[in-house]
Parts: sequence; C-alpha cells; structure tokens
Amino acid sequence: MSKYFIFSAGIVRGPFPLENMALMLADGRISFDTPVSLGKGTPWRTVADHPEIKDAANTLQNKSSSPATVANKQKERNKVIFYCPDCNQKYSGDESWLGRDIVCMACGKVFTAGNQEKKSICPPAAAENKAPAAAAEATTSNNAPDTVVTSIFTPGPATVAGSIPAAGAETFNWANCDGEILCPHCWQRFNSEQLLYIASHPTLMGDPVLGSNAMQRFSPGKFNALGQALDAMGSVSNDVACPRCHLKIPLTVIDEKNISFSLVGAPSSGKSYYLATLLNVLRRILPEKFACTLLDVDLELNRVLDSYEETLFHASRRNEVAVLPKTQQTGDDFVNVVTLDNIAVHLPKPFVYEIKYFSGNEQHNNCNIIFYDNAGEQFEPGADNISNPGTRHLACSDGLIFVFDPVNDALMRETCNQEDPQLQSDEHVYEQTKLLSEMISRIRRHRNMNTGKRSDIPLVIAVGKYDTWKELLPLDDSKVMYTPQNGKLSNLWNRNTVMDVSFKLRDLLLKYVPELVHTAEGFFENVVFVPFSSFGCASSTSSSGQLGVIPAMIKPLWVEVPFLFLLEKRGLIHAAEAPEYDEKIDAEFVSGYMLFQHPDTGNVVRLPQNYAGSVLDFNGKRYKLAGVPSANNTGTAGDTASDLWM
Repeated sequence: MSKYFIFSAGIVRGPFPLENMALMLADGRISFDTPVSLGKGTPWRTVADHPEIKDAANTLQNKSSSPATVANKQKERNKVIFYCPDCNQKYSGDESWLGRDIVCMACGKVFTAGNQEKKSICPPAAAENKAPAAAAEATTSNNAPDTVVTSIFTPGPATVAGSIPAAGAETFNWANCDGEILCPHCWQRFNSEQLLYIASHPTLMGDPVLGSNAMQRFSPGKFNALGQALDAMGSVSNDVACPRCHLKIPLTVIDEKNISFSLVGAPSSGKSYYLATLLNVLRRILPEKFACTLLDVDLELNRVLDSYEETLFHASRRNEVAVLPKTQQTGDDFVNVVTLDNIAVHLPKPFVYEIKYFSGNEQHNNCNIIFYDNAGEQFEPGADNISNPGTRHLACSDGLIFVFDPVNDALMRETCNQEDPQLQSDEHVYEQTKLLSEMISRIRRHRNMNTGKRSDIPLVIAVGKYDTWKELLPLDDSKVMYTPQNGKLSNLWNRNTVMDVSFKLRDLLLKYVPELVHTAEGFFENVVFVPFSSFGCASSTSSSGQLGVIPAMIKPLWVEVPFLFLLEKRGLIHAAEAPEYDEKIDAEFVSGYMLFQHPDTGNVVRLPQNYAGSVLDFNGKRYKLAGVPSANNTGTAGDTASDLWM
C-alpha cells in the first residue's frame, strides 16, 4: 500500500495512507496544489497528479452531501486526550484512536490508546531511551522543531518491532510475510514501508537483534523538510536496515534490480582466490567490453573481498608470495550474528556491487550483483540448521558457480603437473560430487521442490587450476571472445566459443568424474563446464609454509567466463550469433534433454538443451546442433527454433 508525504508551510508531513489523504482533501486541509511524494527517491508532484487521491475523495463526498458535511462530521467527533503510561507523552485526537495500538514517539513503548491519566512522575528510563515512532495526529506536550513531524498511520508488525529499543523487541511471525524487497542477509522478503532506519546519534546504542554495541534501529516517524528520517535525538538517519535481521542494507539494493550469484566449492578449492581475481578482472573487462563498470556500493560490507583483491593485485612487494586467509564459518569478517526468535543465528556476509551502465548504453538498467561465498565445511551433512542457515541463499540464487578442483580429486590429480606444490599433500583430497549432492538437497528442500522436478537455476561447473592440467584440454587463444557492434558502446559476447569448450571439457570429466556430470545434469536444466585459472601460473610456498601466489606472476585465464555466462542468462549482456558451420545435426528433445548421434563415434549423446543451436567442433569439422523445437512441434528439430539462451 502506498504511503504519501505532503509538503505544506515548509514542513514535510507523513507518511499518510490513501484514506487519510482523501479525507484531508475532502475537508480542505490539503488542496490539489499541495506537493506530494511517495517517499525517498520519488519526485514531488501535486495532489492533482495523483488521480487515486481524487477518486478516493470523491467516494467520500458521494457518501455525504458535500465536503463541508464531511468536515462537520469530523468536528462533531469527540476529542480525546490520552498519555503514554510509561513516559507521560501527551496525545490528543478524535475518538477513532481509542483502542488502537500506538508506538510512543518519545519512549518507543507500545500502548493501547484510551483515557489514561497522566502519571505524576515520568520514569527516568523513558527519557533516556527515546525512539521515534508512528502516533496519532495530535498536539503533544513535547514541542518538536517546526521541521519535524510525526506520522499518523497505525504501525504494522514490523514497525512496532523495529521501534522498540534494546530492552526487548516484540516477536513477529515472518513465515508468511512477502514483499518486493529481498534482504541480502537473511533472505526475508518485505515491503519498503517496513524498512527500519539506523540511528546516527552516538547515544542511541543497543539493539534487541544485533546486541548492545549496535546502533538502535527504528521506524521512521519524524522527518525534516528534506524528507530525511530523524532519530530520537533529532539526528539525520540515512542508513536503512532489514526489519527482520536489522542488518544494514545498501540503498541501491532498495532502488535497483538485484541479482545474486552463489559460489560453492570444497575446502581449498580456491574460491577466495577466484573471487578476488574475478573482481579485479571485471573492473577491467566490463568498462572495456560492455560499457558498464563495477562499483562498490558499501565499502564496509565488501571489506573482506576488497582486501583480497588488494593483497593479490595491489601488493607493494609484488615478488613475494601473497596468501589469502581461508574462508571461515565464524568470525566477524565472514558472518554476522543476530538474535532471531531468541536464537543466535549466524548469517554469511554478502558482497554487494553495482553494475552501472554508461549513459550511452540504453539497453540495460543499473543493477546490483550480490556474491555469496561459503566455507566448504558448511556443506557437510547436518551443518544446515536454524542457527546456522548460511547456505540458504542457494534457494534464492539467480546463478550458481560450483568450483571443481582437479588437484584435490583422487583420479584427476594424477594427470596434473606433479611439480605444483599443491600436489605435495593429499590432505584436501575429497569426493566433490558429495558436496554437489548436498547442495542440490538443500536447494530442493528450501525451495520445497518435488523430487521429480529439475531446477531452472543456471549452473556453471567451473573447473579450476587449469594451469596444472592444461595438457588435457588445450585452449585456442586465437579465438575472439568479444565482437564489437556497429554504433554501440557494448560488445557482443561469443558464447558459442564457451559452449564448444564446455562440450569438450564435459567429455573429459566423463572419463574421470562421470558422477559429477550426471549429478549436475540430472537436477539442473542449464549446465555448462568452464575451465579457468585464477593464477595462470603455479602456486608458491611462503616462508611460513603456506601456499599462495607471487602477484607479479598472476595471469588469470577465463576467470570472467562463468560470471559472464550467468550475466547473459539474466539478460545483462548479449551474445553474438553462432558462427558458420559445415553440417547440421538433428536431435530429439525429451524431458528437457537433447539426444543426437556423435558424428565421430556414433554414440548417442545426451545434453541439457541449453546446448541447442550451438556450433561444435568435431575433429576440425563444425557441426550445428538442432535448435529447440517450437511449442507445437516435438521430436526432431532443425535450426528454425531459437536457442534457449538467446
């Protein structure tokens, strides 16, 4: 439901629900020329520009002889005066407020409006622990500055809970709560009017969810002339927080589209190195190739990942071994601890960046990219529970990158470069398909999926440490990855090159870890396999015996490809058309898979149908796979249908 702010006599008032706006227009308290806004970030327009207010006012007029009659009826209502039973804050209004729950604008306590008598002594604690909140439209005993107003709507559950100071928050059942905003911390959905603000005055410490060292969270009830929320001490509060977990949410998350990508991998698979390298490469690739840039939306929130990038790519001693710390399940750098339903809950810290397109690029709108990185131990069976829901972002994810580590696979490590220091120990050798199976189990459980249903989340199996096994799958460096567009700032991405490599890498993995391929393709509708190397060189051992890399030697290879693949899937970049081919291959489409005969071996190949329409190289000859059949056709298809990914 919309909430309206009005600007009159130099004062911002609100927020008001539609019915209050209609009543004020009907009885003459506002006019068609009164400026109105729907909240922060929305323009000021007149009441006349909001036909819904006029229509609601007309409905009121139709129920009576004239607007004056409505006003007279309002005046005929008995005026009542009541006080907060905790701090003696005075309120006056009409009798319609009797029996309604009020959040005291002075002390933040919730009470039921009635004919309370004024107490003889105001409790000292109430004066020290103020919090702004919604209250009846009234004249109060505390004279507020002219530019400060209080809202007159009845607070909802989140408003009530958020307005209560650290002494103890009301509990609210969020199970069935829904809205347009998804919290990147606790993955709760809510509406914008439920947002809490973070107090900025240093004396307002203590929060029931975050603890005594956190600043208070409150529902906005007082505003200055610019529409900025004021905390209990009158200081401007610009930061907002989730109404459930009370953690800070960047403003871009509220205003722009959000896309989240989850990174999964076994311990020591190199996820942290991958993210740090990816971040550095994207800062260069995106402006150069796609007319957009990657920006930090909150340096505090991204501090850990930014520090990883600085360690690897901005080291003052570039010829010394740099080592990144292992991702932990606990600790302030990796998780936030909040109290939900009287339980201490560990929530992983997201990394939030904004993709901001150049002004000349009119194809896309700015959006946020949210990364999640979990310690491999969090995927152990039984690790996902109510106090440690650290991997539940998987069910909300828009794309998954599963980092497979050949160095720590029992069979593939035998084919890797044995001189690499990583192969001197088998401490981290692990059957990584188990981790993938556990990930699938959690997605199915948290999405409440039927056992026979496949997931539409795109999955990239990113096979890392390519520099140690590159002899098994040579990459053709001569292939161009990006194609310029005439008259446009942004290039097209040559996805077909990746699909061709994906098919070859898939064949390689079927020789060593077939269960990984079948498990992935059995649950996910869209799967690709991408080789990459975060270092592009061998790892090195530091003086302390830890494995790391010499920054001066880093030459990343294909680290951006998994990310770009997911970006294209979400429509944020565009792919070039498939190249020319020598022959076509017809295929049969069955239950989301495509079946065709291998042109060399004659064996039947089963692929996820996201390969449809791709041009693949078989021993130097280029074959185009059939396109996905149209809705009214089944069985064999030619290349008349469009590719799923286009």
